[in-house]
This record gives sequence, C-alpha cells and structure tokens, in this order.
Amino acid sequence: MKSSNKPPKQSEQKPISKWLSYEIGILLVLLLIAALLLTTKPAQGAGVVGSGTPGSCTEAALTTALSGGGSVSFNCGGSHTITLTSQKTINSSTTINGGGQITLSGGDTTRLFNLQNGASLTLQAITLRDGYSSGDGGAIYVERLSTLTLTNSAINSSTAANGGAIALNGWGSSDAGGTLIVTNSSFSGNSSTANAIPGGGNGGGVLYVTGGSTATVSGSTFSGNSSVNGGGIHILGANLTVTDSTFTGNSANNTAGGGGGGAIYVDGTKNLSGVIDISLSTFSNNQSNQLGGAIFTFPEGTGSVLIDQSLFDGNSATGVGQGGAIYHQSATSNGPLSISNSTFMNNNAHATNGGASSGGALWLLDAPVTITSSTFVANDATTPLPLAADDWRRGFGGAIRSSDATTIVNSTIVNNTAGFVGGAIAGPATVRNTIIANNDGDNPWDIQENCTDVLTNAGHNIQFPQKTTGNWNDYECFGGQTAVNPQIGTLGNYGGPTPTVPLLASSPAINAGSSCPATDQRGFARNGVCDIGAYEFGGGLIITSITPPWSGLNNVQDVTLTVQGAGFTASTIVRWNGANRTTTYVSPFVVTAVLPATDLDTLGNYSVTVYDPARSLESDPATFTVVTQLVETFLPVVVRP
Repeated sequence: MKSSNKPPKQSEQKPISKWLSYEIGILLVLLLIAALLLTTKPAQGAGVVGSGTPGSCTEAALTTALSGGGSVSFNCGGSHTITLTSQKTINSSTTINGGGQITLSGGDTTRLFNLQNGASLTLQAITLRDGYSSGDGGAIYVERLSTLTLTNSAINSSTAANGGAIALNGWGSSDAGGTLIVTNSSFSGNSSTANAIPGGGNGGGVLYVTGGSTATVSGSTFSGNSSVNGGGIHILGANLTVTDSTFTGNSANNTAGGGGGGAIYVDGTKNLSGVIDISLSTFSNNQSNQLGGAIFTFPEGTGSVLIDQSLFDGNSATGVGQGGAIYHQSATSNGPLSISNSTFMNNNAHATNGGASSGGALWLLDAPVTITSSTFVANDATTPLPLAADDWRRGFGGAIRSSDATTIVNSTIVNNTAGFVGGAIAGPATVRNTIIANNDGDNPWDIQENCTDVLTNAGHNIQFPQKTTGNWNDYECFGGQTAVNPQIGTLGNYGGPTPTVPLLASSPAINAGSSCPATDQRGFARNGVCDIGAYEFGGGLIITSITPPWSGLNNVQDVTLTVQGAGFTASTIVRWNGANRTTTYVSPFVVTAVLPATDLDTLGNYSVTVYDPARSLESDPATFTVVTQLVETFLPVVVRP
C-alpha cells in the first residue's frame, strides 16, 4: 500500500497543551457570563438572623440575611428588639417573619424599609416601631409599582411628614401607583407632622396612599394616631377598601382650614372614578377640628364612597363643627355616597370658631347621597359657645345636614338634638319608609324640631310628634301628614353587626311599608308587607343571653330560664335540645321557660333555641352547661366605721 502524502487535518495537528488552553478559555467565558447574570438579577436567597441568643441578632445580621431577597426568619432565643441605624432598601421579593417575637425599631432616627424597583415585601408576625423620616413613610416607604403586604403585625409610634407609618407613592391618580395589603394588624401612636395646606392636603397619621395606588385593609385596628388630615388614613387620588376594622381615638387637627377626617381623609380616587369601600367596621371617639370627625370625603370626578354595616359612635367635629361622623362633598356634584345597614350614635358637631354647628352625624353637599336601612340615635349639633336663644348659629341638623339629591329609605332617625332647629334633618331630602321621631331643636318658638324643611314624601313615613304654633308646622317633615307615635324600643343589640332600634309589638310601623329592601338593617328578611324603619318586627329570632347559663349536679332542681333577645311573640317557644318547653312571653325581647330537673341531671352542653311556629323561624342556639358542682362564693361584707 502506498503511503499517503495528504497532510493531517488541522485538528489532528493540535498538541495537548493547545486543547487545554482552548477548554480553559471556554470555561472562563462561561464563568464571566454567569457572573454578569448574577449581577443583573439578584439571587433568591434566604437568611436566618441570629444563632439562638439575643446578642447574635444584630442590625448587621439582618442586613446580611436580607441580601438577595428571599425568606428571612429569626433565631434570637426569644423576644428581642433590633434597633436600626439606617433604612433597609428592598429591591426584590422578600418575606420577613418575626414569629411574633421580634421588634424592629428605628430609634426615632431612621425609616426602617424602602421598597424600590417594583419590589415586594411581606411582613409577618412582626412589630415595627419608632420609625422616622423627614419625608414620607416613617416606618416604610413604597415606591410606585412595588407591593407591601402586612399580616398579623404592628406598626407603632412612627413619624413622618406624611404617612407616619407607611407611604405609597404614585405619579398621579391615573398611575399604577403602589399596592398595600394589610390583614389582622394594628397601628398605634403614629403621627404625620407635615403642616396643613389651606383647603386640605398633607397628613395620614398611619397611611399616606397617593398617585393611583391601591390599599386594602381587613381585620385591623387604628388607635391613637394623629395628623392634620386623616389621623388614620390619607387618600389622594387612590383607592381604598376597609373591612372588619376598628378606628378608635384618632385625630386630625388642621389649623389651615378645610380638610379633616379624624380617622380617614379622602381627596379624589384612582382615575377620579375609583371607589372608597368601607364595610363591617367601627369608628369610635375619633376627632377633627375641621370637617368630619371620623371621615372626610371629597371625591373628584365620579369617584364613589360606599359604607355598609358599620358603626359610628362618639365621633366629634369641633372648630368648624361640621359632620360629627362624616363630611361628604363632591367637587363635581356627581361623586356619590351610599350608606347602608349602618348605625350613627352619640356623634356630635360642636363649632367652637364662631360658626354654626351642623350635621351631628352627617354633613352633605353637592353630591348624590343614598341612605338605606340605617339608624341615627342621640347625635347632636349644638354650639357650646354662649349665644342668644334666637341665634341660628346654635346649631342645626342634629343627625343630618342634607343637600339636594339626598335620598333616605327605610331608616330610623330618633332622639337627635340640634341647638336651634332640625334635630333630625336640616335641608332637603326625598324620604320613604322612614321613622323620624322625638328629635329636638332648641329654639324659643319650639318650631322645626324634627326638620327644617318639608321633605319630599315618597310615601309610608312616620313623623312624631307634631304641633302647630301660629303659621309654623314646627314638627312637620311631611306636610299635611298626621303624626303618630311609632312605639319603638331602646337602641340595643338585636342581631346583626350594628345596634338597632326595635319596633314594639303595637307599633303602627309594622306592615305599613312598601317597596322595602329585601332585608332589614340586621340582614333579616322582610316579611310579607314590610315594616317602616330600619328594623323589621319579627324579621328574625335572636338570643343575646340566657340566665342562668349553667347549673350543677350538686343541686338538681327545676330552673326558670330567662332568655333575652329580639323578635319574640306570644307564640314563641323555648326549645331544649330541640324539645319544646313551657314558655312565658314577657316582651318582644324577653321570654322565660321552666327547665324541669330531668333536663339538668346529666353532665354536658345543651342547646337552647327559640322557635316561632307561626313563621317557621328558629334562632341560632345558645349553650347551657351542666357541670359537676356549681360553687357559690360569698364575699365578706365590710362595714365602714
């Protein structure tokens, strides 16, 4: 065979050393690419702060654990506070779980967290306190497009210009803004320090939510927070949903005029067409020295405010003294307010600046307002300054200062007071199926006690009392309609999430309504021909208490059981574990039944219900317990010499 003169392939001519150089080069390139990727996209890491002792849980350890995002927990050997000297910037998805034992403090010198670049931060079971910023967001600042979630946590005693606890930023009402989700958390003693701007603006003792942002709050508590506007929450061109939350003792003190809202302040919604939605919440003892002791709303455009199944109790507007609970004014006359299934009690508007007190519960202007199945009791608009008996500034609209486009349906407005006229309503309204009774206007002529205007009577209303002095139909809300006593009970808990005023069995309001909502304020179905007012007589059977709730095997005998509740009639029967017992009807709120000794001779828990055979209605059960031994304790009587 002839040998080939063909030169070898180029690849075959490579020595081993060149092969190694080539592969090493490729490896270096790959490492370089990996390094670049790591620098452009943070790794999702995880960190544990501490190694089991308080001394190991330091700010430096937290900073290390936070690097790269991911999940951060703590191992500090128990409850521990870490004081930060600088804010921690969050740029990626991060979760911090304090396990119910960790407090992060800003030491009144620094903000705690700053969310940037669309980051998300979830805080769980942790307390933040003593945060500080000369700008916005004393504890946390949330840049637009970023998301903050707060669960089972607390933020206390933090301070900033706006948003003492948290600030969400956006670029305008039509921007995406930031997102805040708060669940089962609390906020106490936070404050906003920015000066008031004439006409409103600045504030948010806890939350400052702006620029198209969205905030959702549920199961949370706001107490003792303060600012110039919105002692709890300040909304500026953003949306807010609040459910099952409590606002107590928050305050807005504004020296520039305008604004207010001891608990919540609203100036425009997202896209000027968004929603402020508040339900199943309680507002008590909040205060403003301007407008709206609990809530100030000024929707621009078509933005709407919805309030449902909520309680407003003991809120106050001083200074200007307008809207003890709520001040609502539309900038364009088309920002609606809807109030349903809610109770306003003991709120007051007390002007102290020389003006007139008005709207003990509600102050309404230039907006379509609908009030449905709601109760107004013991609200007051009385100027506390010494004024002549005939001075109109003494106050008007003990419950409501209304305006055009106010509609009231199936509501109960009783025992409210104004310093001059209109103990119930000052201004116009269209009213249907509503009780207006026993309201007081304190003027020398005893005129216009219930209403200042003859209201538009849409039918099936009750007014009481009524008398004529000269040419004044002073108690008349409904011109030419004869007054009748509505025969109502006292405000109390008769079922549902809010207190109501019940109808007595002889009330002329029973079966006298028409075209009522499907349920009453408590959520009970209306029966056949519906009743006038917020409460449907017999609309439900409720047990609020049983006495006694237990007995002992050491003293087995017949027991008379007293059942308190609502909706009882002469046909109501008390049932023991589903079996009827001899029942005595006392009132719509009380029945008694004899439990024979044979019911009480065996240990256990037993169901007590009330049943109405005429309506086939039965209440939810209360529990009666039979224990081994019921011990009576007698305390010594101490006689003071």
